[in-house]
This record gives sequence, structure tokens and C-alpha cells, in this order.
Amino acid sequence: MEYDEHEQSERVRSWLSQNGSSLITGILMGLTLVFGWQWWQGRGDHHRVEAAGQYEALSTAIDAKDAAKVKVLAGQLADKFNDTGYASLGALRQAAFLHESGKDAEALALLRATRAKEKDGDLAEIMDIRIARMLLITGKADEAAKETAKLGSPRFPAVVDELNGDIAVARGQRDEARKDYERAIGLLDEGAPTRPLLELKLIDAGGQPPAKPET
Repeated sequence: MEYDEHEQSERVRSWLSQNGSSLITGILMGLTLVFGWQWWQGRGDHHRVEAAGQYEALSTAIDAKDAAKVKVLAGQLADKFNDTGYASLGALRQAAFLHESGKDAEALALLRATRAKEKDGDLAEIMDIRIARMLLITGKADEAAKETAKLGSPRFPAVVDELNGDIAVARGQRDEARKDYERAIGLLDEGAPTRPLLELKLIDAGGQPPAKPET
């Protein structure tokens, strides 16, 4: 199926606006479990216990869509617990909430400010990915491409390859998108939850998903 450059861009932006926040949810959940385990190991550390509780309260406020409470709790998490991983996780959750509330400029500013202080490699890359995706969602595909170009040896290569494919589609580069999606699929297990959607993107870009192994 053929689409002109504008239509391709609009299709990607529309899809990302609805689903972009969920692409790294699995990674975030995994990191939350890691920090939770660190908390359990150091459960005598009152500071970390408080950080975990604050993050949980922030998550509850986000689920309830209580914008005022989210702002207060996120600020407290950043101010009092910036020496824990929960502060960065909270910033990512808050940025996603701001995006869903139509405040993309605020979300991007928050991500950039948090990224500048982040020392953990995994979290830093997730923030880079999220910054690039926010730029893409807001129609700045060229700037998004510059962000992903910084990730020479990504820790989450399948996520980065898929994002590069989305960027290429938005720029009208269907051949490049196909190659990016093929690389991303090659890095995923057959049962990966994101694989079916990625295969649809590949087909849309003119590619063909690899044949499923016979059972």
C-alpha cells in the first residue's frame, strides 16, 4: 500500500500519540522491579522505603488523573529522593502523564532536565528514547533522528531500531524504515508482545515479516 510523505507522517504521528507511551512500559516495569528488589534488600534503609512509597503514591495519582497531586508528588520525589532511581522513574511517569494531558512542551522540558542529571545507563537511554519519541510525536522528525543517532551502541537495540523506523516513515523514507523494522524484528523473540504491531509496521513499509517456525 502506497502513501505519500505527508500521509505517512500523519499516520505515524497519530499512532504514536495514542500508543507511543506504551512502547517502553515493559522496560520501565522491569526497572521498577529492579529498584523494588534493591529496596527489599536494603529494607532497613528508611530513605529508600520512603522513596518507594512516594513513587507508589505518584503512580496512584497518575492513575487517578489528579494533575495537582501529580505535580506535588513528582516535585517531592525529585527534591527529596533524587539520589534514588525512583526520582528518574517518577520523572518518566510524569512526562508520560503530561503528554497524555496535551502538555508536550512541558513533558519534553522535564525529560531533558532529568536526562542531564541521570547517571544510570539504562535510565539515561530510556530518557533519550523518550525524548526522541516526543520530538517525533510533535512533528520534529529530523530532531528525533539526531537524538537516536547519539545512541551508537544502544542497550535496548530493538526499541531504538523500531523508533528509527518510525522516524524514517515520518520522513518519507520507506526503504530505510523497512530496514529498521527488519532489524528490530530480528532482535525480538517470537512471543514478544510488541512483535505483532512491529510486523504490521514492516508490512506497511513494504517489507515481509519472517516466516514463523513450524511447530
